[in-house]
Amino acid sequence: MAAPTMPADVIEDALAHVWVDCHREFGPDESTWLPGQVREYLLRLDAARLDPGSVMAS
Repeated sequence: MAAPTMPADVIEDALAHVWVDCHREFGPDESTWLPGQVREYLLRLDAARLDPGSVMAS
């Protein structure tokens, strides 16, 4: 069974939430992030796209 389609604004809000959290946690300059931090950021973005509610609840 396919996952329900989420409205774009919900997903956009979740992506913005991840962006803010990661920049607060890892630092404002992405060029100084370690490879593991970049990977974590990308994984969080994927999670936000798949299940925006789980990202917003954290």
